[in-house]
Amino acid sequence: MFVGTIPHERAALVTGAGSGIGKAVAERFLDDGWRVIGWDVQTGDDERVEWRVVDISDWDAVAEAAAAAPPLDAVVNCAAIAHLTPINEMSRDDWDRTLAINLNGAFYVSRWLYPQLKEAQGVLVHIASVNSKNTTRFRSPYNASKAGLVALTQALAVEWGLEESGIRVFAVSPGITRTQQAWMRVEAGKITEEALLGRVPTHRWIEPQEVANAVVALVGGDFSALHGANVMLDAGYDAWGGHF
Repeated sequence: MFVGTIPHERAALVTGAGSGIGKAVAERFLDDGWRVIGWDVQTGDDERVEWRVVDISDWDAVAEAAAAAPPLDAVVNCAAIAHLTPINEMSRDDWDRTLAINLNGAFYVSRWLYPQLKEAQGVLVHIASVNSKNTTRFRSPYNASKAGLVALTQALAVEWGLEESGIRVFAVSPGITRTQQAWMRVEAGKITEEALLGRVPTHRWIEPQEVANAVVALVGGDFSALHGANVMLDAGYDAWGGHF
């Protein structure tokens, strides 16, 4: 992070930076004085972010955008989608599109931004979910993609660690976070807010800013041993098994 005694400007790239957790993460990095590059399918409204329109499910688009990126002290992959569809009503496109963004896209981001991370001895964070372990109805591709994302994170941590790349890799799995995706289930009548929070022993939402606070602290602090882990940030959801 430092050249001699003179600190260089720390640079972070955040995918899905236009909304939800990604937006909160980008804002927290900015507030801490980082340079922030935001990737999303459309530009966001924060003019402090260096925006680039990138669909992370597109191998060539990610490769091209990565080639233009500077050395990166942090990459936080937040881009993800979720749809509410029962398995027996699900189309092939429902399944394929979710996996393309949530899992394939995570691999593309990791694969193509490796040189920038290695040059800066940076940190790669994948935003997973408590649903990587505790699944919910009507979101089978999302659940599967997040479980796969945790496995990908572990594989990257092992391979890049053994080759002494200097890159740290870990996942953060938020619980029920107050985002548009979470409210989608309530608004669709699939579940009430009371029932949703009934799965959490502390009966509370996770705020996007809380996820951002944790991510930026774990990236920028002295956590050199945090590698290959899946950090549960869920107000007790996983400990209780997500039960009512």
